[in-house]
Amino acid sequence: MFATLSMAGLANGALYALVALGLVLIYKTQDVVNFAHGEVLMIGAFAGYTAYQNLGWAYPFAFLGAIVFCGVLGAVVERLCFRRIAHHHHITLAMVTVGLSFAFKGLARVPFGADLYTFPPLFQDVGPIMIGGAIVTPQNLVTIGVAVVLTLLLFLFFKVTTMGKQMRATQQNLTGAKMVGIDTGRVFALTWALAAAIGGAAGVLLGPSSLLYPDMGSNFLLKGFAAAVLGGFESVPGAIIGGLLIGVIEKLFGGYVSTAFEHISAFCVIIGVLFVRPYGLFGRKPIHRV
Repeated sequence: MFATLSMAGLANGALYALVALGLVLIYKTQDVVNFAHGEVLMIGAFAGYTAYQNLGWAYPFAFLGAIVFCGVLGAVVERLCFRRIAHHHHITLAMVTVGLSFAFKGLARVPFGADLYTFPPLFQDVGPIMIGGAIVTPQNLVTIGVAVVLTLLLFLFFKVTTMGKQMRATQQNLTGAKMVGIDTGRVFALTWALAAAIGGAAGVLLGPSSLLYPDMGSNFLLKGFAAAVLGGFESVPGAIIGGLLIGVIEKLFGGYVSTAFEHISAFCVIIGVLFVRPYGLFGRKPIHRV
């Protein structure tokens, strides 16, 4: 039972980690929490659903299509909504993301209404399989595998590519990046595009294990936010580990204690951790000059 619950928790945690990654990328670059990121996940889920169910695309193409669509959406949002106010107070930027959240929900209700939709699993005719004593569904394996691949590609992008290095430089010192000639506007646009693309990927992976509806992103935004806080809001590895920890904790708590408190168990752990390390497990203690 422990192994089965842990594997299910890792699958959920992989989704939380992807959501947390998107939040951390934007926060590190522009010092703002994107409260519309849950709706980006929702848009990705519906984009994948539309491509797969209505257009008849194969699952991999529907998945890639949703990623590209959300990536373009992220770049457009940055250009139209944030480029001119990028240097405003972070509270102003956060309120803009709240407005975007409600706008995206409203727009999603135009074609989809308030109905509930189901996204068929990738392997419809394949039952659960046994791995090392754990009963695992093929969809959970796909979720974990794709999340691992996306995370590795993101790390390679930051470490190897010129644009990835420019993004890291901008995140570390915006003024210094401008002084050495880095196009920070381009960096901001790519950051939003990457974050939105990751959110879209999480939405498609979530689709087969959840109902699709315009308000579906709120719960996952909360879990992703919690994962980022637990790992450290400025730490990419922390976001990943925080997401996995939250996924496993809530499944173990639901299996061994009570499902009634499954969704609050991880937050109780986070409160305990933050009493000891207010900046998260992998965050750095802020240093202020006096």
